[in-house]
Amino acid sequence: MKKGALLSCILFAAAVNAVAAPPVALRQTRPVALHDCAPVTLVPCFTVNLSPVDHNGLPAGVLLPPQDRLTQAVSIQTSSGTITPFYVKATGGGDAIARPDIVLIEIDISGSMNETVAPGTSRFTAAKQAIQNYLATMQDGVDEVAIVPFESHHVVPTIQSAVFTTRREQAVAQLNALPDPGPKNNTALYQAVFTGVDTLNAELARLEKKGTLRSNLTAQLIVMTDGKNEVFHGDDPVLLDGPLGLEQAAAKVRDAGYDVIGIGFGNANDIDAEALKRLSTRYFLASDPAQLAQVFRSSAPVHPADLEIAFLAPVTDRHSLAARNAEFVFNLHLLGGTNLASQTISYVPPAMGFPLYEGHLGREALEALASVEPPAISGWSVVLRGILVFCGLGVILLLLWFWVPRIAWRGEYNGLPASGTRRRWSKEASVQASGVQVKSTPNGFDAEGASSPQRSAAQVTQVRPRPDLTSAASQGKK
Repeated sequence: MKKGALLSCILFAAAVNAVAAPPVALRQTRPVALHDCAPVTLVPCFTVNLSPVDHNGLPAGVLLPPQDRLTQAVSIQTSSGTITPFYVKATGGGDAIARPDIVLIEIDISGSMNETVAPGTSRFTAAKQAIQNYLATMQDGVDEVAIVPFESHHVVPTIQSAVFTTRREQAVAQLNALPDPGPKNNTALYQAVFTGVDTLNAELARLEKKGTLRSNLTAQLIVMTDGKNEVFHGDDPVLLDGPLGLEQAAAKVRDAGYDVIGIGFGNANDIDAEALKRLSTRYFLASDPAQLAQVFRSSAPVHPADLEIAFLAPVTDRHSLAARNAEFVFNLHLLGGTNLASQTISYVPPAMGFPLYEGHLGREALEALASVEPPAISGWSVVLRGILVFCGLGVILLLLWFWVPRIAWRGEYNGLPASGTRRRWSKEASVQASGVQVKSTPNGFDAEGASSPQRSAAQVTQVRPRPDLTSAASQGKK
């Protein structure tokens, strides 16, 4: 038993390590861009693209959370705290979200699956729990999954009746509807693999007829058993068996052109590891429920993914981003507990002036933002904002027109009369110049209402001819 358990652990570790290099970090694939998020909010938005990479900086396949949980799996560290994005989508080549996975899962329900592997847990119960965890990674509405049992009775029609569904709850319903293992059930492993490949091929052909390109689909057959191929009298009359049956099933796997995963669960001495290896493109051995759960996580299809992330700026307006760099560190929390982090990524505003928007946020991202934040702009708010801006500009113009000149030419404004008064000539007004008193108002131009001096009876009017005018008149008569 100890040797069997040791062999199981060694094969399990080798199978996991045989998978492509795991991702270790996030690499920026597109610069941080500033976007206008109106009419949902006046706060500016940022977008950035990141991709998981391995130790060599090359794109690495990653098992992403389902789309409905992908946004919560990303966090952004800033100098002012942690930000949760409102929109995350896997895009780009080989994208793990938009590319459907077509998966057929076959689970052994032979009598030995009733054996206990943990207190109160049978192999069958542990297998169902592992598959249920696997379905949590299913891209709801995108992937197609079918779950069927197999043993040694009605093998071909049972597998051929597999129903592929794109809804996670329906796949879980298929899992819960699996019949319990029966004591008289044997294991038709070769036939299950052979018929499983044919059934998956038929589903792929159906999708191609509907217009889906085969290159856009990721097919996978998962076969889980706790033993070896065993068929006896009383089982289905025509089942693959012996070396010829193994070779026929192995040839079917080689011609399939997609991933066929064989999982041996239980005592390693009871599992035909060599046959399972020939029947698989990847095979795993697990001796306990924890290893089985890890095997199913490792067997899930993975693709290099380019994540498009949109999030609100940590400031309230675009002008606050001027004259300083905004720095971010992005984290992606994967299902297995692994965390991928990026290096510090900066948004560098222009050296002079305010940062400009590079465009308007896309419709899909705006809808995601509107689902978490109510629109900040309505028709009346737009009008009110325009009125407030107009009034503010008017106040500034008034200040420039009346207040600035009084500061610039303070002396001239202090010497002017009060506004609305007229300067009049007054009799008493005079100007003192060089110590000589001079009347400022000529005779006859006295102020209105002033009384003229009265002549007395003693005053006589005298007429004195001017000599120059008298001589000029006499010369004219000549």
